[in-house]
Amino acid sequence: MTRRTALLAWLGALLCAGNAYAASPAPEARASELSGATGSGRICEGGTNPGVSCPVANTCNGGGTCTGFVNVRIAARGLLTIIADTKTPGAGWTTTSLSGCTNATGSQVGSCELSNNALFTLLLEFTLNGKKYAWAETFARLPDGNNCTPVNPGDCLPQIPAWPEGSATPEAGWNEPAVESSIAEKSMSGQTLQLRWGGLPPAAEAAVGPVVGRTGNQHVVLSRVDEVPICTDATPCNLSATNLRFSDHSAGTDILATVRRFKVDIAVVGP
Repeated sequence: MTRRTALLAWLGALLCAGNAYAASPAPEARASELSGATGSGRICEGGTNPGVSCPVANTCNGGGTCTGFVNVRIAARGLLTIIADTKTPGAGWTTTSLSGCTNATGSQVGSCELSNNALFTLLLEFTLNGKKYAWAETFARLPDGNNCTPVNPGDCLPQIPAWPEGSATPEAGWNEPAVESSIAEKSMSGQTLQLRWGGLPPAAEAAVGPVVGRTGNQHVVLSRVDEVPICTDATPCNLSATNLRFSDHSAGTDILATVRRFKVDIAVVGP
């Protein structure tokens, strides 16, 4: 099995990384366009045996990770905007500050960043064959819309579900929880937000799929190329220790949303 290495290394996560939330690896730039690969399923990236089929992660040697896809066709280039916000119950149009919410610390998210209090918006824009397309949706109570309760503690972890590719193992989801402090890289213990191969939500995939030529059991995934600087502060970007190019409003009492924007490849994965 072979692959053709092309561009940089990606955003990991639409993803597989350190937190136990969902799945994204690799550093900031973007790593490989696998359009020259053959077969289906996953392959090793990095390490000493890149390109080898990896039904399980321990088949990747020398520090490699089992995150690559084969049968990848890059269909378009676009912009992905991520907007994450923490809203405590009762916060309305005239609210100027949150109350009773503590900041994220270490790898822990803020005290109000549960499924019931976190809003997560995705906006995908791209041009294909001379036409402009845009899709957007706001999500609350991820992953499944249920209330976060002691009876259903899994609902308190606002992670994005992944879908399987070639096996029952989740392949393309988001590693970091979809909450503001993670999007702002304040609850990730010095890591950076990673979107290696990011699966679209089902409604978006159904809308985008026909446009980019998705057929059968193929999936549409996003791959980050680089970040587009965007500021929402009077003091430009409220500079972060880990990334100097985004707005950060993840402080526990900050009412504004955190916004980040990335250039992405929109790919069709699968035979």
